Amino acid sequence: MDKKQTISKMISLHLKSIGVQSIFGVPGGGSSLDLIDAAESVGIKFYLVKREDAAVIMACVYGELTKSVGVALVTKGPGLSNSMNGIAYSSLDRSPLILFSDGFSDKLSSFVTHQVFDQKKLMSPFSKNYSNLQNKNPEIEFKKVVSSAFFPPYGPVYIELISAVAQKIIDKNDIPFKIEKETNKIEYDNQIISLIQQSRKPVLILGLENLIEDTSEVIYQITNTLNCPTLVTYKAKGIISDKDNNLVGIFTGGRAEQIVVKESDLIILIGLDPVELILQPWPYDIPVLNISLINHKVHYVNAEADLLGNLNFNLNRYLKYFSKSDWKKSEIKYFKDEIKSKLIFPSNNLLNPQSIVENAQAFSKNNPRISIDAGAHMFSATAFWNASKPFDVLISNGLATMGFALPAAISSALESPERGAIAFTGDGGFMMCCAELATAVQFNANILVIVFNDGALSLIDIKQKSRNLKRAGTTWPRSNFAEVASGFGCKSWKVDNLEDYKNALAESSKFKGARLIDVWVDPNGYSDQLKSLRG
Repeated sequence: MDKKQTISKMISLHLKSIGVQSIFGVPGGGSSLDLIDAAESVGIKFYLVKREDAAVIMACVYGELTKSVGVALVTKGPGLSNSMNGIAYSSLDRSPLILFSDGFSDKLSSFVTHQVFDQKKLMSPFSKNYSNLQNKNPEIEFKKVVSSAFFPPYGPVYIELISAVAQKIIDKNDIPFKIEKETNKIEYDNQIISLIQQSRKPVLILGLENLIEDTSEVIYQITNTLNCPTLVTYKAKGIISDKDNNLVGIFTGGRAEQIVVKESDLIILIGLDPVELILQPWPYDIPVLNISLINHKVHYVNAEADLLGNLNFNLNRYLKYFSKSDWKKSEIKYFKDEIKSKLIFPSNNLLNPQSIVENAQAFSKNNPRISIDAGAHMFSATAFWNASKPFDVLISNGLATMGFALPAAISSALESPERGAIAFTGDGGFMMCCAELATAVQFNANILVIVFNDGALSLIDIKQKSRNLKRAGTTWPRSNFAEVASGFGCKSWKVDNLEDYKNALAESSKFKGARLIDVWVDPNGYSDQLKSLRG
């Protein structure tokens, strides 16, 4: 029996043991080739992506969906620098990630300047840990670094490898790698119990940490016990079903949800990460009970009490103290209807964002996941798509990056081919990553890309107009994205009216693989939506 192995083989075996199925990236000529070879030898598939930032986003999403860790691989220099937007997503959307890159040996960097910069320093604002695996025990070091990706708040770790290190022979260790997570102490807080028991009209606000901890079961128990209005952040959509009578809408920290929150006597934040909130002061003076994984250093809220640690553990421990609230069903329904009414577009036959989203779901088969880009269309996509489970909706809320939806949809479809995915993207976001259509075609990803084509950065255009500034720098001529998609080998349609859009959806549903509908959308109504949501 072979008692020796390369460091790249050691890495691959440990990745396999913690559930890693895929690596996404763009390799260079150094250690990245060693890692690909070793990973493929143990059954971990490598997906060649067209841009490094998209590769990292795909890796993050794949890790989230498989409840493991995302793994991305890039080359040194421009490969690493191109990856930074994906790294920022990992950090600000709390997605555990291992990023591997090629590096320079000390000898080479002593006389080479081409492509050379301090890669560790570039990554330092985002990465939770770093190693080049050049210490005496690289296996222990590797486990230590990877484990830190799972210390809340979750995020990226960075491993910089030169080929000589990747190929180095080390002793083989048959001890499996297991990620150890911190457990809670069993203790009760009388102030927390008092807040729960004294409240007669609480409101629940659920955030992204519920996805990390998969709290949906205990959350349903709490909502069914309380029968109180419940709001979710964009990221937490699906923690409870959109059809649940207690769910009244999306929480952003803005204006729309104030109608319900101001009527409550206790705000219970469960798993809310402040990175999810919009940039404005906390608008409420109502007592807050904050139930979270960790004490976030920067927070919008000064809570009356904090309950920190594993959410499932804490929620189940305090479940017995919750009781039926004084909210009436009619009140909760009123809040739900009122919040949604503010987002409804004018009734006409134009292709508005609401009709695009609702018809996409009506024509869908196999309950596809959706991914949503940043931009004005996201308000309708999150409001009018009905989600029933965690991760039914994929969105960048912490970073709120454009160019997210297409890579995320590809990753989702590769993870669940039969289910597939729909990417809702604006024309601006799509143009940032449209080369990934080639990735979707190459790997036969079962995705439908729906482009909201209005020839503008609509969200920025609205802000420009609100300041009475001359319209400049926010528009471009509308492109024919159907032709672009066709050039990549996708089934595609270009539509500018509701009937043709429905026909395109019907035709699209007959195919698997990469498809695209270029929708020339009517943007009128975005401004009113934004005002209703944010004030």
